[in-house]
Amino acid sequence: MALLSLIRFRTEDRRPLLERCLSVDLEVDPKTARIFDIAAVRFDDNIEIAAPRDKIEERLDQLEKALAKVPFVIGHNILRHDIEHLLAARPRLRSKMTAPIDTLWLNPLAFPRNPYHHLVKHYQDGRLQVGHVNDPEQDARLALRVLSDQIGAFTRLGQEAPDALLAYHYLTTRG
Repeated sequence: MALLSLIRFRTEDRRPLLERCLSVDLEVDPKTARIFDIAAVRFDDNIEIAAPRDKIEERLDQLEKALAKVPFVIGHNILRHDIEHLLAARPRLRSKMTAPIDTLWLNPLAFPRNPYHHLVKHYQDGRLQVGHVNDPEQDARLALRVLSDQIGAFTRLGQEAPDALLAYHYLTTRG
């Protein structure tokens, strides 16, 4: 997570980083471990995947092309869920996912008093529900909003406690 090294401490402008990200979310059948829906969106609201939901191979092709345009793939729980399934479906995507940003892992650092900040899926009436149908496009958009909030929190932390931000950077970046 090289995110912390990319944050500019003197500005609240989050666009430069967010414009370099592709937010990905997928839905996986828990019984078969197969991807049955996928979405990828950019900060400018550009939807990168347009194939019909049932055309997963076409969607994976579109994702591969979209990943070539950006240095960072982001998602909520992308490290322990989405990447695993994407690589099982398309091993060659590994080279395009070398710098993932996971909003789930960053949230407790950005918001230690409220580690679940904005992670509830507000499009589902603001609370987690059993038996609902997830919307990967909305989830991908939500991950971008959460990342924007996290960048703001880290920017403030850099101004208020630069040593703490430096420690976070050291602990969360790859060697």
